[in-house]
Amino acid sequence: MFGSGARCVQRCSRDRCGGGAVRRLAPARTPDRKPEPSLPTEHDAETLAALRAIAEQIAAAAPQGWRRAVLRGFATGGSGSGHHGFWYEPEPPGETGELDLHEALCRVHELERAGDRLSIELVVRPNGRFEALTSESLRRPTRPDRTGFTYLLRPGELPAEPADFQPGPADPTQAGDPLHALELLDGYLARRAEILDRPERLPQPLEADEREFLEDRLPVPLPADLRALYGRINGDRRAGLLHGHEWLGLNKVVALSDPADRWWAVRDWERLLFRELRYDSRPAGAVRRAVDRPGWLPFAHDTGGAFLAVDMDPGPNGRPGQVIRVGMRQDDGPVYVADSVTSLLQRHVDALADYSYQYRGGELRLFMAEQPEPAEGRELRVEGDSARLRDIPPAVQRLVIANTDRVDLAPLRGAPSLLEVELIDCLAADLSALRGTPVEVLTAELDGIDLAPLAAHPTLRVLRLTTGRPVDLSPLRDCPRLYGLDLARAEIGDVAVLTELDGVRHLRLNERQWDTLRETASHPAGLAAAELSGSPALRDAAAWAETLVDEPDLRYTRSRCEPPAGPHTSLWRRLLLRLRRP
Repeated sequence: MFGSGARCVQRCSRDRCGGGAVRRLAPARTPDRKPEPSLPTEHDAETLAALRAIAEQIAAAAPQGWRRAVLRGFATGGSGSGHHGFWYEPEPPGETGELDLHEALCRVHELERAGDRLSIELVVRPNGRFEALTSESLRRPTRPDRTGFTYLLRPGELPAEPADFQPGPADPTQAGDPLHALELLDGYLARRAEILDRPERLPQPLEADEREFLEDRLPVPLPADLRALYGRINGDRRAGLLHGHEWLGLNKVVALSDPADRWWAVRDWERLLFRELRYDSRPAGAVRRAVDRPGWLPFAHDTGGAFLAVDMDPGPNGRPGQVIRVGMRQDDGPVYVADSVTSLLQRHVDALADYSYQYRGGELRLFMAEQPEPAEGRELRVEGDSARLRDIPPAVQRLVIANTDRVDLAPLRGAPSLLEVELIDCLAADLSALRGTPVEVLTAELDGIDLAPLAAHPTLRVLRLTTGRPVDLSPLRDCPRLYGLDLARAEIGDVAVLTELDGVRHLRLNERQWDTLRETASHPAGLAAAELSGSPALRDAAAWAETLVDEPDLRYTRSRCEPPAGPHTSLWRRLLLRLRRP
């Protein structure tokens, strides 16, 4: 397939049996010695051939003078592939040849029998040597400020969301009124007909028994006002009645209540580590802080990936049946829209009554008073030695203090909404004031840090430390919600304390720290996502993953390819390739 002159030289010290690679057994355990990490599992012959073909494509398109090519690719099967980085070293001054690796990456996904997203990484050199790594569990961090690798030991074991700890609504009654909602709808449609000079053809309601059948399939009941409206019309057939949103038919509402169809609400480690915090909407505490809840029922779509949903599982300051915005572009969390569908309709009626609309080209556009942006006033940054904290506005949820010496955090005591604090490039700070705040994510870049004030902190979930002096982690033993630790840039006093933090699900360490942990103790029992910082070579990353679990999900091979002469291949290389051909 690749020509009779192609050669394949396996570069791993493995025993051979019947032409296949056999994993070398780790040394037997002894009471005073931990086993050395075993060599990674190699790819089978067919997968290796597909990877070699990718290496040959990369080499053939390489520019003159290149010394190394790196591909950090992935594939999700026949429908999807891509990369998080592809480059040549040194970087060429001009453009390289065209390179389409979609089919080749998907072929590797097929051969590996991957179920979901498969990472496919290659490093290729001009002499034909290449190394390849594939895994569904070993991935690159998605955050742009992080390097290294993440290995998912237990992909399905995610920490609880903040919403799970929030109480239900203080007022459990619905704000909507079914009769008033029907009156508003009739008036709204009549006024629209006057402006359009014609009545709109809208879907007739479903039969009562069919509506009842569909409603029984919902995870929670519809609010009374929306249920009454579906007794009048079954959506709007893309008329855009709700501020340009398509009002969905009841059958579509039922379909979108299925978690499998909520493509915008996927929660996994990759997304969680990219964004650990969900901010609170306005008004505070009205909407639970979550990626998704079964009680959120989308009923209108803007055709761009955002939905209006009725919220039947509100936060402590919300009301059942309130309207929220979910979907794409809501990475920080859902957005509160109105206390009910009834109130939402009232805004539409008021906009038409106030002539707050534009009718042009057969399209009716309403200009309704918008709610304040949730991000407005949510973040506060204090920087420089001359800057000092004073009273913290109650709406501040994220505070950044940067480039200063000693930080006085006393003004933070009792800050009601403070969820994230970042102390960047500071000399020292007393963390005692944080005990009286609901902080969940703390980043501390300090010369020295005393974690004692954080002992048994009730809401702390993620801690990222950068220290110049060793830090004692023992106060973290009793933090009930702590699931994430980033210590890659910290000096740890006693690494064995990590084994006592059973609630930790995500741990980020550097290579030296992981080696120390492996030699002196073991990782936390509940660890679900391990992260190796820095820029380790593929072979080192594979060897590290081998120390985490008995049978890691990864394959690593060092081999050789014979790339064909490309437009940028040097003259001596062309001659060498020609001499090697039979």
